Amino acid sequence: MAEILRNFENNLKKQIEFYKKITSLEREKQQALVENEIQEIEAITAQEEKILLEVSRLEEERLHWAEFFGKEMSKRAEEITLGELEQRYPTLQTVRKELETEINGLKALHETNTKLLENAVNLINFTISSLTSERHNTYANPAEKVAKKEGNSKISFIDKSV
Repeated sequence: MAEILRNFENNLKKQIEFYKKITSLEREKQQALVENEIQEIEAITAQEEKILLEVSRLEEERLHWAEFFGKEMSKRAEEITLGELEQRYPTLQTVRKELETEINGLKALHETNTKLLENAVNLINFTISSLTSERHNTYANPAEKVAKKEGNSKISFIDKSV
C-alpha cells in the first residue's frame, strides 16, 4: 500500500511540475498578447500543447491509481476527490494544497488571457465593420435619407442644395 501511495503522490508531483511550466508559459503568452506578438503566441501555444499531452498521460495514470483507491473506499474512480484521499492518507495534504494552488493560479491566468483574446477579436471585428459598412452621416439631408430607403439615391459632389 505504501508503494501505491508513493507512486500516486509522485504522479501528482509530476503534474504539479507540468502545471508550473504551463503557468509560466501563460504569463509569457499574456505579455505576448499585450504586445500583440502573434508569432510568439503561436510558439507558446505549441509548447503548451506538448506539455498538455504529458499531463493527459499522467492523468490517465492517476485514474489508474484512483481505481485502486476507489476499490478501497467502495467508490468509482471518478467520484473520489483528492480531499477525500487526503483525509484517509494525510501524507497527501502537502501535494493536494500545492496542486490546488497551482491550478487556481493557472485558471486565473487563463481567464485573463481569454479576456485579452476576446477583446482583441472584438476590436478586429469592430475595425472590419467600420471599414466595410456604409457611412452613416448624422447630419444628412432628410430628402436623401428617403431616397436611399426607396432606392433612388444620388451621388452628390456638392454639399449644398439649391
